[in-house]
Formats: sequence, C-alpha cells, structure tokens
Amino acid sequence: MTDLVGYETVDGTAIISVSHPPVNALAQQVRAALISVFARADSAADVLEIVLLGEGATFPAGGELAELDSPAALAEPHLRDLCTLVENSEKPVVAALHGTVFGGGMELALAAHYRLAQRGTRLGLPELKLGLVPGGGATQRLPRLVGAPLAFKMLLDCAVFVVDRAPGQSLVDGLSDGDLKQAALQFCQKLRKEATGPRRLSELRSGFDDMQAYQGAVAERRAAVKAGDEAAERIIDLVEAAPLLPFEIGLNMEEEAHETSLSSDAAKALRHSFLAEHRARRSPAPVANQDATAPEIKSIAVLGAGPLAMQITVTALNAGLGVHWGAHEQGPLQEGCKQIREIFENGIKKGGLTREVADQRLARLKTGESAEMVEGADMILHAARGQGNVPAPRHMVRAVAMAAPVDALGLRFAPPVFATKLLEIVQGPNCTPHQLAAAQALAKVLGKVPVVVRSTGESIAGRLSAALQRAADGMIDLGANPYDIDAATLAWGWTKPPFQTRDTLGLEALATAPRGEGAQNWSAQLVELGRKGWVSGAGFYDWGDGGAVQSDAVPRLLNGTRAPKDWAQEDLQHLLLAALANEGTRLLTEGMASRAADIDLVSLLALDFPKEHGGIMKTASQIGLFKLFKLLERVRHPDRAFWQPTALWPDLVKNGRSFDDV
Repeated sequence: MTDLVGYETVDGTAIISVSHPPVNALAQQVRAALISVFARADSAADVLEIVLLGEGATFPAGGELAELDSPAALAEPHLRDLCTLVENSEKPVVAALHGTVFGGGMELALAAHYRLAQRGTRLGLPELKLGLVPGGGATQRLPRLVGAPLAFKMLLDCAVFVVDRAPGQSLVDGLSDGDLKQAALQFCQKLRKEATGPRRLSELRSGFDDMQAYQGAVAERRAAVKAGDEAAERIIDLVEAAPLLPFEIGLNMEEEAHETSLSSDAAKALRHSFLAEHRARRSPAPVANQDATAPEIKSIAVLGAGPLAMQITVTALNAGLGVHWGAHEQGPLQEGCKQIREIFENGIKKGGLTREVADQRLARLKTGESAEMVEGADMILHAARGQGNVPAPRHMVRAVAMAAPVDALGLRFAPPVFATKLLEIVQGPNCTPHQLAAAQALAKVLGKVPVVVRSTGESIAGRLSAALQRAADGMIDLGANPYDIDAATLAWGWTKPPFQTRDTLGLEALATAPRGEGAQNWSAQLVELGRKGWVSGAGFYDWGDGGAVQSDAVPRLLNGTRAPKDWAQEDLQHLLLAALANEGTRLLTEGMASRAADIDLVSLLALDFPKEHGGIMKTASQIGLFKLFKLLERVRHPDRAFWQPTALWPDLVKNGRSFDDV
C-alpha cells in the first residue's frame, strides 16, 4: 500500500504523492492508502501545510473504471470519506494539479482548500457519461464555488476546461509554468507568511450570490433534461438543493443518488459501452499479433476518386496527416478537390475553422496520377476500383478501404467518415502482424475506435444492418405492420426505424438482399410497383414536403399476401433485438468478431443504437438471454436458417452466463 502513495516533508510542508500508473486512478486501495498517509500528515506536529499531487502523467484522473461493476465500487473507504477528511483538515491543503483532472480526481481537488495548476491542465466531471451521479461531493462543492450555470456545464454537459483561460481559471487559485512541486512549496510558504488558513468550499457561498441566475439555470436545465435520464434529473435536484440545505445533508443526498445510479440498468449500459470503447482503443485485437511493431504513419496514399476517397482524405488532413490523393482519371479527382475546398470554406464560415488552419491542411494535400502518389507515403488505401495494379514497394502496407474482397487487410469506415468514430479493421486470411499493426496505428492517428474483424471482406456493421432488414421483413411476413415496427423502434429510443431508414437510403439498394425460402423481400415488392423510396416520393411511406406519411396503399399490398396480426409494442422490440443478437452469436461463432463488446461498439457507432442501452448484446443480456432464446424458439417462419437460435444461446443459459462473459 505504501508503494501507491508517497510521503515526504520539506521545510514543514508534507508532500503526499499518488503513484498508481497509468493515470493514478483512485481505486479502493489507493483511497485507503491516501487516508492513512493523510491522517499521518494531519496529525504530525512538524507539518504546517499539506500538498496533494500525482506522480507521472497526471493528478488522479478519476476512479478505477474496472471497479464500477464490482463490490469494490461500494467498498470502504469511499471517495466521500477521503474528500471529507481532506476538507476537514485544520492545516491548509493544496492540490497541485497537472494532466487530466477528471471525475474523482476533480472531486478530490475541490475538497482541497486551494488548487494550484500547471498550465495546460484539463478539468472535468464526466460521470454522467457513465450514467452516474458524482459521489465525492461535487454537486455540493462546485456550485458553492462557481454557481449553477457553470456547475451544470461540468456536471451535465461533461464539459472539459483548460485552466489557462476562462472559465477554467475560476476553478484554480494559481498557475505554474515550471516545476509543479516547487511551485506548490512556494505557494505554501506564501500561505504561511500571510497566516492564511484552510478555506473550505463547504463554507463558501459566493456561488449563490446571484440566486436569480442560479434558479434560472436550474429551471432551464430541468425543462431541457431528457425524459427518463434519472442521473441527470438527480444532479439537477442536488444542485438546486445546495443553497437550500446544510452541506452535510446535501452530501448524504448525493451519496444516496450515487449508489442508486451505480445499480441502474442505464448506468450499467453506459459504463459497458464506455469500457468497450476504452478497451478497443487500447487493445483492438486480443491476438498474438499485438507483438508486431506499429509503424509511424505520417502520410497516406489514397487511391481512387469518389465520395469515399474524398471523405477519407478530409479525415486524414484534419488529423494532421499528409495525403497523396491519386487517380487514373484527373477530372473526378479535381472535382473531389473542389469539394474538399468547399468543406473547409464552410468550416471557416461557421467559425469552427480558421483560414490559417484550413490553408495548413490543404498544403498537406498532393494530387496526381496514382502511381506517382505512392512515393513517400507510409501506407496505401485503395478507395475505389481500378487501382489494384498500382505498383508499390513490397514492404508498403496496402488496405482495401472500399466494399470489396479482402485477402490481407481491409478498412471499413462508418459513414460519413469525417463524422463517425468507428473503423473496422478487416483481418483477411493472409493478413500479417505488420499489416494489422499499421492499421491500428492509422486508427489511432485518425482518432477512430478500431474493431478488428476476421473476414474476407464483410464487416460487422454490414452483417448487422442486413440482419436488421431481414428481421424486419420477416416480422411483416408474420403479420406485423411496418409502421408499428418503426413506432416501436422509435419508442425504444432507436432513431433509425427500419422502414423509414430504407426509404431514405433507397429501396433499390435493398431489393436484391437475399431472403430464405418462403420469406419476402418487401423492398423488392415495392420497387416493382415503382415505389423506390424517398427519391421517388413513395416507398413504405409517402414522401412530401412535410416528410414521411404513412401510406394507405402499402398495408393493402401487404395484407393481400399475408394475414395481419396485432403485436404488442414490447414484443416487436424484443423480437427485433433477439434477431440482431442472434446474428451477433453467429459472428462470434464464426470467429468474425472476437468479443461481444465489439459487436456492441459497432451497433452503437455505426447503427446509432441507443447509447443508454449499451449495444445489441448488452441489451440482450439485460433483458435476459433465456427470455429472448425462448422468443426465438417460438418463431414460426420459413426462414429457419435466420430465426433458429444458435447453439451459443442454450450454452450460456445453461451455465448462467450472459454475453458480457463472451
């Protein structure tokens, strides 16, 4: 335990340092060690001030994420216990901040009497992203310091502030340009010289000076909060209570709300998706190939013209890469360059981009004939057909970025490329460790979340999207109304209902999708009648200036082929989800996906699955595998190859496991 927290005294000032790499997370054993060492400093007669700091890259950057779904999350000592001990000290306590001071680290900093920060330090309270109410006193201390409007920006918007400028400067008492430890010692000497004692935020009320603005912020946030977002609602309640109730009662209310949020399904789902993304970024593929040395990617050759190549080029330029954009035909290439310039001009007009930055990005773009663009690049991305014969050095990594067969390495970007985080790395049968490492290095520099897929070209997103539409068609075969299916999807929080989404994409693209014997491809049926979707003014819906309107003609067509049946909304939701989870089990069984969490990530980032449900597989686990397994078993549909539950379901059910264990 002593290895986690260091202790030394310098001229009457105790230096307590946390050493728990990589981010000094406030795990249960770290909290216990801090309390022990802090109590020692607090009781030492020769100690006049106490400094808290973090070794290495950062001051404690939050709690231990892995603890949140374990008994350690509620194990003593709690974060509140540590913060209370720090704040109640009769000796001035200075938090010396650097790096990323987030979550529990920020709450510890607020409990200190003074905050000194190295320039560039970032402060934030991202708990709500995990469905959590803070548990170390932030909802009570922060409003006392900065008032409700700014407190809500941190607590509800999860805004991150840099201490160098407003409003971040209002959260600290001083800035340091040099050695932080020495600056903290000098800060303590100044406090000693001026006989300045502890300054507790629990006793501060300056944040309540403008109660009209305070109460206005509470009312505004309460009116805007999303229905059912219990953690956000409780945070608003707690901030509202801060000026009205004694500090200790506010802390007790916060502690109760924190423990309740820990156990909610929404919080578990949000934590699951957060941790899945965190693991994917740190370790995309749990295979031996991780030992390969990742090359440094500074420039890429994007070969082929067209929308995909243009979007990849913009994304790479925005990420600081040099781009050599090549094509055999220069006309389409120049048209693509024109579109890129227009994108940057729009960014300047909207204020999100300066002229200087736009010019710098465009200066990193070279265009020309494909063969010429390969020279000097670190990696080749084939973004259109007809570029496979471009010669390149044997050591140069090539990746197929378009929808095409993959022998070695493929990349599948979720559209639109410059606005989404997902990058599926297709590990073909002849992919080498070096090629895989290069793809993972590219994902990192582009800021993408990498998910490794083992296939000859298929992506997880493609498989899930196809399964969604196949299931929706199958449910129509079973008598469901397409408008009821869309309404059930929207009511559940999924903003991409199957049939309305089909219409916007165009039904012709889906009309050739395979269906099992005895099953209908309803997109093909409508295309034959000239109803091709939004582009033609009619598909499953009638489309006009006011958007989508339910059609009278479509139900008549459907009911002439199959018998209609009334479905409960929850049954429609659960059957659609069960079908998608069943496809997920096929992906796992085939070895295409390594982890159920990867399937969840793809559903969240590519299919816009509701984040509060945590992804397809996580939601299935929360509803109950046995329940969904039995639901699939009861389906009487001729497309048995699709609806028949795979062998993974009964195996997990029998052993009391869930997809969280896969």
